[in-house]
Amino acid sequence: MISIYKKNLFYLISMILVGSSLSAGSTKFYYNGTKLYNLCRSENTLDEALCEGYILGVQDAIYSGHLSSHFSLCMPEGVEQDQIRLQLIKFIEANPNIMNFVAEGLVAKSLETSYACAKTGD
Repeated sequence: MISIYKKNLFYLISMILVGSSLSAGSTKFYYNGTKLYNLCRSENTLDEALCEGYILGVQDAIYSGHLSSHFSLCMPEGVEQDQIRLQLIKFIEANPNIMNFVAEGLVAKSLETSYACAKTGD
């Protein structure tokens, strides 16, 4: 079990390094919804790991990064990455007109749709 996490972590770090070098100094985004959707639906383990790593990166950006002022998440304990990946696939399939949008926003909106914090009464 631990080796799977190490393997996924290795792929995530590799993608971050590759993505950083490809986009350094650029205003172009690397993934759009179509590219991420294809990775997430792939039966290739590496593609699935890349998809789940991307989702984790966006999730981290929401909790502690530049997206924290735009999105609010309350993830329950026990939610697995493959479950979030499958929810993202369903979200994109239900909204095919957004497939060319930047993948970061699609993931953030999908997460918020599925795991929005409960509003408390004032």
